[in-house]
Amino acid sequence: MQNPKMPPMTAAMFLLAVTFGHCHLEWAGANDPTASAAETNSGFVADTPDKAMRLWYDAPAPDSDDGWVNCSIPMGNGYMGVNVFGGMETERIQITENSLYDSTEGRGLHRGGLNNFAEVYLDFGHNNGLNYERELNLNEGVSHVKYKYDSVTYSREYFTSYPDKVMVIRLSASTAGALSFTLRPTIPFLGDGKSGSVVANGDTVTLSGVMSYFGVKYEGQFKVIPEGGSMKSANRPSRGTITVSDANSAVILIAVGTNYQLAPEIFLTTENSEKLASFPDPHAKVSRYLAAASAKSYDELRASHQADYTALYDRVSLDLGAAEPAIPTDELVDAYPNGSSSRYLEELAFQFGRYMLICSSRKGTLPPHLQGIWNVYKDPPWASQYLADTNIQMAFAPAFSANLPELFESYVDYFNSFVARQRLYANQYIKQFNPSQLDPNGDNGWSGPFWTNPYNVPPKSAVAGFGTGSWLAQMFWDYYDYTRDESLLADTVYPVIYDQANFVSRFVKDVDGVLLAKPSSSPEQKHRDTVGTTFDQQMFYENHHNTLTAAKILGRSDSRLAIYENQLPLLDPIQVGKSGQIKEFRQEEYYGEIGDPTHRHTSMLLGLYPGQLINDTTPAWLDAAKISLTLRTRKSPIGWSRAERISMWARLHDGEEAYTYYKDLLERNYLHNLFNDHRGGPLFQADANY
Repeated sequence: MQNPKMPPMTAAMFLLAVTFGHCHLEWAGANDPTASAAETNSGFVADTPDKAMRLWYDAPAPDSDDGWVNCSIPMGNGYMGVNVFGGMETERIQITENSLYDSTEGRGLHRGGLNNFAEVYLDFGHNNGLNYERELNLNEGVSHVKYKYDSVTYSREYFTSYPDKVMVIRLSASTAGALSFTLRPTIPFLGDGKSGSVVANGDTVTLSGVMSYFGVKYEGQFKVIPEGGSMKSANRPSRGTITVSDANSAVILIAVGTNYQLAPEIFLTTENSEKLASFPDPHAKVSRYLAAASAKSYDELRASHQADYTALYDRVSLDLGAAEPAIPTDELVDAYPNGSSSRYLEELAFQFGRYMLICSSRKGTLPPHLQGIWNVYKDPPWASQYLADTNIQMAFAPAFSANLPELFESYVDYFNSFVARQRLYANQYIKQFNPSQLDPNGDNGWSGPFWTNPYNVPPKSAVAGFGTGSWLAQMFWDYYDYTRDESLLADTVYPVIYDQANFVSRFVKDVDGVLLAKPSSSPEQKHRDTVGTTFDQQMFYENHHNTLTAAKILGRSDSRLAIYENQLPLLDPIQVGKSGQIKEFRQEEYYGEIGDPTHRHTSMLLGLYPGQLINDTTPAWLDAAKISLTLRTRKSPIGWSRAERISMWARLHDGEEAYTYYKDLLERNYLHNLFNDHRGGPLFQADANY
């Protein structure tokens, strides 16, 4: 039987309200779930509270990998991710560019993948400055450093501009002629397939090279614009520098890029060294970015950044009644388990997640990966890839429920590039698993991956079931459902969900009168290659339902819609076991007798969240979902699983339990810079933040 759906805008607002208890929430379009994206966002000025949402510290971040993950300030504009340390003797600025990939061959947690783009140093020689403070102001999207040294107050301001595609740094001193420094960009991890050089010429240092595995040509340009004083460049082997002496102030502009371009041929080309062969060297592109930015004044660059950033950030304000704390953010995080200034941290963490998506997901750039847009390592955790069995879906949670829908466009473009490979896989899987349903002309839809990266989509793994495709399609449906933009539904969303239903309709098999996935797995559980896991069946059901709903809205009469309608009640998405639980596996009778009963994934409950199959019109299923969620326990130390369960408990109308998980997350998984500590180490993974 087809189940009514919970209105999505109501669900989103309810999730926030029930999770945070008594709160004041301002959101453009919140009271009109039928409003289009343009109506929702056009001309909106948020009722933003007077208090600043900011992270601040009274000491620089330690110059170490631990300092990077725990203490540095993250920034970004989609084109680059930046971590600022705020040192006085030497400032360290680490830069990430999401296409700078190496081989991911091998096994284990660390296996190549995304590489650290650049380590940039500004040498000031200021030892033991006084009255030190650094901050990230979320209201502005701007970071600051300020301190006193030898009776001079030194200030720095940093922002990463999406409109101008550059990072901008302004250095100033309270006394004329007191600013002196040396700029030293460096290339980390040279050798072993990575070559490059750093050359200074006049007012610009150019960092460039090649990563040989995919033939990634990379370049960064660093332009220094001083006011007063003198400037000179110098070159040692592979080490260009610029030194400014006795200036009043200076602006540094940073632009980066590679020869990577989103295109289907990258994923269809099997020879790794040929994937980028048709794309131009990045020099002209990076030079164009820098020239355009340097033609503007600092004030013009800042105003352009502010207009872009605040148009997104200011759409939602959340006020839990907290006062601004008098202690730095690291102390605030440490004090949270004892209840000190807790409400402010809860407000801050909410807005920080939205800030991170603004930094890491912009049209024309790659979408956020497991670590968002930030990586300091040669071998990052899980290679900084895109995992389709929860992580990429969680990354875009604030795009929909927190009113940032255009930030999903980066994933739309990425999907439209790699889906060509997934169509070939769909042909392969139907031929392998259900050949009688194979369309000989290749019209078999697209199948979902387990993981992807900017260069590859591997064949399906038994680690996760075939429901990953329908879960990705759910994001596209939410993209429409939170905007109610019918042109978006027709042009962007419907083709994706219809073709996913096409694959599913051919893949499922009749097993005792119902249509089941065979083979089937529940994500990352050890019991694999079974039949009809709840994960697969719920995701298949959600996408069939969404496709039929979309077809009615658009007045479509496509050839396979009748098949989807006939199949829908046979997809058998939920079975209740003898413990009163929603089963994860069809063979399961009592909870936990198959698989890990405390597993980090709660895949049998995706029909509760992010799906809408389990809702107030199915009270027995709601009760069973609550039993399953209770039995899963709070023991898992994984940050993202705590974050996901906040939303599930909210959908169960249990605000107290949802809030308990939120407190667990902030208390046990948030680092001093609010990065999510995945499971100790510390080990940064961005999905819980989002």
